[in-house]
Amino acid sequence: MHSIKSVNTSQDSIIIDFNVDISKSDIKFFELKPSPLYRDVFDIKGYFKDALATKLSIQGEEQITIGQFQPDVLRIVISGQNNPDTSYSLSKRQLIIDVKSKTVKKEDTKVQQSNQVVTQQVAIKEDNNFIDTINAIRLIESNSNTINVKFNKKITQKDIKYTNIKQSGNFEYIFDITGQYKFANPIKLSLDNIDKVITTQNKNSVRIRFINKNSAQIKYNLINNELIIETTSTKSTSNPTQQTINQVQNTTPKNVKNKVIVIDAGHGGDDVGAVGPNKRYEKIVNLEVTKYLENILKQRGYKVYLTRTTDKFIKVMDRTVLANEKNADLFISVHTNSITKEKANTTSGIETFFLSPARSERAKRVAALENKSDIREMNESSKNVFLESLNRPRITASHKFAIDVQAGLLQAARTKYKDVKDSGVREGPFWVLVGAQMPSILVELGYISHPEESRRLYEKEYQQLLANGIANGIDSYFLKNP
Repeated sequence: MHSIKSVNTSQDSIIIDFNVDISKSDIKFFELKPSPLYRDVFDIKGYFKDALATKLSIQGEEQITIGQFQPDVLRIVISGQNNPDTSYSLSKRQLIIDVKSKTVKKEDTKVQQSNQVVTQQVAIKEDNNFIDTINAIRLIESNSNTINVKFNKKITQKDIKYTNIKQSGNFEYIFDITGQYKFANPIKLSLDNIDKVITTQNKNSVRIRFINKNSAQIKYNLINNELIIETTSTKSTSNPTQQTINQVQNTTPKNVKNKVIVIDAGHGGDDVGAVGPNKRYEKIVNLEVTKYLENILKQRGYKVYLTRTTDKFIKVMDRTVLANEKNADLFISVHTNSITKEKANTTSGIETFFLSPARSERAKRVAALENKSDIREMNESSKNVFLESLNRPRITASHKFAIDVQAGLLQAARTKYKDVKDSGVREGPFWVLVGAQMPSILVELGYISHPEESRRLYEKEYQQLLANGIANGIDSYFLKNP
């Protein structure tokens, strides 16, 4: 069990919960003068496994950075143009850091009074809503065509399950959100473009049901520990594939015209990659999904290049050359997974890797399969030294990118097959990613060795869904990292 359980924000406070008792000696605080920003630094004794994936924000101009500074020290930095006004309080297993925002500037009385009125209105609105300070879910509220769900604890995509069905002549879009919310039953939600919204408290989750006579586009995103669900009512479509894809499309960032994406279809030519039942070849799935992804991203405004557009082999070391030549913002290598016959019937799932020294036998096994065609001369010791010297900020960015794409893939795939397994985000020594000078990942779309999953991977509709899921992950990454 890790010593730090969760880190999240609530209004102008940062809340750190622990799995062990803490004391004042576990907290070190110091200030840094402008360079160019003022910074208040909190070094907290403990290890937080989700530090890399956590993004924090509060009301006001202050920015928050979180990172595992040392194996046993979590660092939280609060920075701003003005010197941050911070204080903290301790209880047995909780640390609360309060930040008094200095956004309001003393310019003239009218401007200051206006800001005070706005602040007061926001506070009144918060007080009038159903706020639960005890359970996992803090607040559920609706506004026009959006529902916002706020939390008291750190959540991930695994805590959100989305399904859609059609029954009794109506379309239903259902979210099951892990956690309790004591106001689930009395709260009344309404949206301009949806006929009915119903919330119910189940044993371990809250269910939100959108019921509408016409089909609807449902877009949702998890940003700064807040679930944002957007809805748009549409006319019924005769193309089920397009309808499914629309329902899981995220909001595309406005600045995508400046973004360059390079996509690599793994293997090719004589290198067929993994082979599944009925001679299903990995190289075919990789190329088909890559082509669908290229089309979707171009429709959304991205500049896209493929390392290969036909069934030909490209040396592993040459696959990132195009990405570097095009000064790409992101590089993605698309693959499908495989395992021995003894485990083929029981092993399935989607997983996403980013480049780093392998930390598990599973990562080493997958990397060994994908690295087969790499012919560079380097012994294992030299490889490990090389990997340890990699650019750490780029590894961090690649990790964030992998998290968003994995979430997008699962969300899209599960609109058709609810039993798709989440094999997680992992780090591994994939040589196809070594030369990339930008955030880069390798996705394993599923196990082509699994009888049912290999059949799905050959379906055109499922390939389109997977491509759309990757595209949504790219959108999500740029929304958080413009």
